[in-house]
Amino acid sequence: MRLVNVGVAAASVKVGDFAGNMARLIAIIEAARKENIHLLVTPELCIPGYSLEDRVVWPDIARHSWAALAEIAESCDDIAVFLGLPVMDNGRIYNAAALVSDKIIRGLVLKKYLPAYSIFYEGRNWTAWPGGVREINGTPAGELIFQTPFGMVTAEICEDLWSAASPARERVALGAEIVCNPSASPFTPLKNEARKRLVMGAASSMKAVYAYANLLGCDNSRLVFDGGGLIATPDALVCEGHILSKQYWTLASAVVDLDDIARQRMENTTWRQDAAVHDAPQRVRVVTADASRFKPAPMNAYARQQPASYYVPQPASASRSDNPALDALFDALALGLRDYFEKVGAFDRFLVALSGGRDSALCLMLAVQAAKMLREGRDADRYAERVNTVYLPNAALSSQGTQTAARALAAELGVPFQVVSIHEEAELALAKAAEIAGGLDKVAPMARQNLQARIRGAMMLNWANSAGGLVLVTSNLSEAAVGYSTTGGDNQGGYSPIANVPKTVVTQLLAYLAERDNIQALKQILAIPPSAELAPDQLDESDLMPYAALDFLLYLYARKRMSLANCWRMACLRFPEYDRAQMRTWTADFARRFCASQWKRDQHPVAMKVMELDLDPKTGFRFPVTQSIQHELDELEEATLEE
Repeated sequence: MRLVNVGVAAASVKVGDFAGNMARLIAIIEAARKENIHLLVTPELCIPGYSLEDRVVWPDIARHSWAALAEIAESCDDIAVFLGLPVMDNGRIYNAAALVSDKIIRGLVLKKYLPAYSIFYEGRNWTAWPGGVREINGTPAGELIFQTPFGMVTAEICEDLWSAASPARERVALGAEIVCNPSASPFTPLKNEARKRLVMGAASSMKAVYAYANLLGCDNSRLVFDGGGLIATPDALVCEGHILSKQYWTLASAVVDLDDIARQRMENTTWRQDAAVHDAPQRVRVVTADASRFKPAPMNAYARQQPASYYVPQPASASRSDNPALDALFDALALGLRDYFEKVGAFDRFLVALSGGRDSALCLMLAVQAAKMLREGRDADRYAERVNTVYLPNAALSSQGTQTAARALAAELGVPFQVVSIHEEAELALAKAAEIAGGLDKVAPMARQNLQARIRGAMMLNWANSAGGLVLVTSNLSEAAVGYSTTGGDNQGGYSPIANVPKTVVTQLLAYLAERDNIQALKQILAIPPSAELAPDQLDESDLMPYAALDFLLYLYARKRMSLANCWRMACLRFPEYDRAQMRTWTADFARRFCASQWKRDQHPVAMKVMELDLDPKTGFRFPVTQSIQHELDELEEATLEE
């Protein structure tokens, strides 16, 4: 993993105060070095101050700015820093972002788009960079990409981001992985929200890390800048600096994984097609920016940044009864189920094998909501006519607790409920299995479990034939990932509404619905540990591992494409309560199950996609059925935890 610590600084500077501005910038750089920041972005024109207005045409401004840059460079040891200043060339004044590393001025990226609207009048004094590369003050200037030990870096300046054609896009297509933006964007109410949208959009579309640093405080009289600072990856905003700080400068940082940027670019066909247009660079130069060795940021800093859930954003409110992300997830699942039911046009009702567990409870909640939405809700008061449930116990293993919880949920939702035993069928199936295998002792424990699931699956499908029903498959994403389902059993049916929802999110969503809609039966169901109830005292997490760890490993391995060794390292840091040896065992077990279960995923029914991570082999995840991961398992076995 190429873990790079990126910093964004906000600073209050004063026009023409070279000594004061320089001292402030050096203090910021020293603070960044203490935080082991690899790459620091400072605001636009931070060396001479902003806004210079007509003062910039005095030649001493550019001259003093360059002298100050050279002096600041002496503090830039073991760090790369973008610093803003004006430069003059052939009677023209350009707005520049200079990259300094190892005390050397490596090059200048020049501003292309000059605003001349609202309060801005930059075209009066400044010259827009026309493109290409030339030498200014003996330094490469223009369309530059800097090759650093940690990756490829470029910049664009303030308005360049707001333009319809960002000049960084060509350089990104040619390999730049981090785009830095020194900016001077004045405050208006909610302006920072607009900046966040722009930065996140740029990072997403360019498949790059985008680091944005803004000026802080009053300029020369009229404008006030709110500071802050933003860092985004293609997936999320990973750093948001404090705005309107009373401090003279602020520093915020985040650790980003440039290997993840490379992975996303390899996967994204649109990005590759756009990049192919720029395969033969005409106007861009790559400059070696640092000869020193790169020491990656510590993995524990990266691990601390990871969201509480990779799958569902956390709400801004701490209230359990207000979570727009979970509201939207439930509504999307119900809408998809309703549309499938109506657009296929072959069904009269939804059928749910209600087990008293979490997955079937969520499926029933979705069925009820979808039934209320049929015909645009015109028949909402008759929803119960469209939903049927059945509890299929095996007397030897099914508990009274799950039956009671299942019955209570059906009653609370106002839908029919019945109990039909499979005990006799299970006994007969076991006898026939023994007859075929050559004795009861020859029937494997897994076969004893699975025959129950297959009986239930067959009964549900037969019921569907009689009732004109759509059988909802209740398997979740976590089970599909590790093959914790029965082919010909619980993975058989007409539609799989939660196949893209991991178990931890199923639990989170049920807890939210219980609180939001005051559904008491859901609280009973959540109090029961997850169990397939196919063997005595069986618990899912004893068979597998804690679902929180499973879902964490699943996202890192299947979505982030991390090596198993790095998955283990991240999991150890995320879950320090578990022994590292145990976590290594769980990681290896997850990987073996994941790779061995692709043939099962190939046979899964039609499912809905609601998450970024999608294991559907027909659309989102074309994973080999036969392959070897022994080299990864060997690497995992030898791996040590990075401290």
